[in-house]
Amino acid sequence: MSDLSTISVMFEELKQILKRVEFNSTKPESSVKQDIISTSDLANITNKVNQSEELIIQKLEQIEQAQTAPKKTYHRISIDITSSWVFITIIVIGLMLLISLFFHYKQREVISSLSDNDLKYRYVKAFNKADSVSIYKLEDIFEYNRDTKVIKEIRQSVEQYEQDVIDKARRMEQAKLKEEEAEKLQDEASKLKSK
Repeated sequence: MSDLSTISVMFEELKQILKRVEFNSTKPESSVKQDIISTSDLANITNKVNQSEELIIQKLEQIEQAQTAPKKTYHRISIDITSSWVFITIIVIGLMLLISLFFHYKQREVISSLSDNDLKYRYVKAFNKADSVSIYKLEDIFEYNRDTKVIKEIRQSVEQYEQDVIDKARRMEQAKLKEEEAEKLQDEASKLKSK
């Protein structure tokens, strides 16, 4: 603010000097000689004008830089536990998280159980082992004495069996298509012979 007040004082002095020069130019010539501004006064005035110009340019540059420079805005979120609604919100969110984790754990158990049951069904279907001894062995491997290595081997054997069945079905389909195509060719050949 002191720079602005200095600039305004300089402008006021400049304004007064310009008024005197204007007033002197309207006076007759003899009185003008008496009121002629001395060179030292003119030098002071010029020096002050130059200083004020420099200050004005500096201030304008600062203003321009302030306007063009991106401003950093800092957002701070503070949670005050003493506030009742914040405390209640934190408690509710914590309870919801615990309940969600509990249900997630239970759901994971159900999915694991269903996956095991699916694998057991596929094993029985693949190898036709539906007798009580085979089922007991499967239950022992999957439930009572869970053995992940054996389960992995069962999964691989079942998947291999299923892939073999798919390959066999493709081969049979291709053979059937070839037979149909051969029959078509024989029909066409017999039609050509009969003509």
